[in-house]
Amino acid sequence: RGPAGSPGPEGRQGEKGAKGEPGAVGAPGKTGPVGPQGLAGKQGPDGLRGLPGPVVSGPPGLPGLKGDTGAKGEKGHPGLIGLIGPPGEQGEKGDRGLPGPQGSTGQKGETVSAGGLGRGGMRPGLALQGPAGPKGAKGSCPGVLCLPQGPPGEVIQPLPIQLPKKSKRSIDASKLVEEEEEEGERAAADQASRDYAEGMEEIFGSLNSLKQEIEGLRRPMGTRDNPARTCQDLQLSHPGLPDGEYWIDPNQGCARDSFKVYCNFTAGGETCVFPSKDIQEMSAWEKEVPQRWFSQFQGGSRFSYTDAESQPLGVVQLTFLRLLSVSARQNFTYHCHRSVAWHSAASGDHRRALRFLAANEEELTYDTSPYIKATMDGCAARKGSGRTVLEVRTPRLEQLPLLDLRVMDFGEPGQRFGFEVGPVCFLG
Repeated sequence: RGPAGSPGPEGRQGEKGAKGEPGAVGAPGKTGPVGPQGLAGKQGPDGLRGLPGPVVSGPPGLPGLKGDTGAKGEKGHPGLIGLIGPPGEQGEKGDRGLPGPQGSTGQKGETVSAGGLGRGGMRPGLALQGPAGPKGAKGSCPGVLCLPQGPPGEVIQPLPIQLPKKSKRSIDASKLVEEEEEEGERAAADQASRDYAEGMEEIFGSLNSLKQEIEGLRRPMGTRDNPARTCQDLQLSHPGLPDGEYWIDPNQGCARDSFKVYCNFTAGGETCVFPSKDIQEMSAWEKEVPQRWFSQFQGGSRFSYTDAESQPLGVVQLTFLRLLSVSARQNFTYHCHRSVAWHSAASGDHRRALRFLAANEEELTYDTSPYIKATMDGCAARKGSGRTVLEVRTPRLEQLPLLDLRVMDFGEPGQRFGFEVGPVCFLG
């Protein structure tokens, strides 16, 4: 056999074989790049209602400004019948009445014997028969001859009888005396009965009036006729009353000097009175001298205060209201245009802060009173228009209400200011 030949040429491709079994799972490939954002999906169904959040109540706000006077209401229903007044003064004595009917015939009296003139008597009267005298001694002579009889018995003094002047009837004197005595007794009894009735009526009237006064002091209603001392007293007597206008009388006594105030029961029973003019419009005040009190401006004046019916507030009642309170507060709003009211953002100090004249003539400002706070200071930047709200809350009751204002940052071109005086509220 000979040697193997050289390899022949490659044969043609064979036919496709049968499909083999699937191979093993390969290892995971690398994370590809983030694809583009897909289209927004459809809105899902509404979720369940969430739990209620915690209730956080803020501090009570300051009383609002006094509103406009409302329209006159309709005529009310007739009031209840008033209490019985005290008895009036005793009237004049009346005219004599007509004679009454003739009385019935009295019982027959005891028989009396006629007597002589009484001692010193001016007219004859009737004398009762005296007792029998002692028995005389037995005579010693026989027959019909006897000794003289014994002395007669004593005669009782006759009673003086005075007949009525106009009586023309023939009547037994004893009956006349009895009728006069009975008539006098009846008149005295009737007068005593009338005096007793009048006295008891006056006593009951006084007791009823005293009861009403005590009940009014114990549970005042806040009305003109039954005012409270302060709004806090009214709240203690009637805890469910809403905020509003009520009558008070701090000095007690007669209710004729009571006055109407605004009671802020939400803040604990504050008694609030309002300024007679609460808003001063913003102005440039070109003709005024800077840093003077507003009352020295042309057309300016000190702040005055009235009750809820726009009547001037009495000095005595205001003094008693202070004595019955433990603290007081008042807010003041300053409207500014390029004028500092309290803090200066440029200088970082309070040298241009507003100054107030207190009710006791003290000057209150940042340096002299720790009781003034700025609840909002929109005038500090001294740019454009804004407003600053100051609150004076002090235990020194003699300082409120505020009486005057001195503006320190004022007088340059383009500066303007105005202000609002808020109510003063006493607590206690």
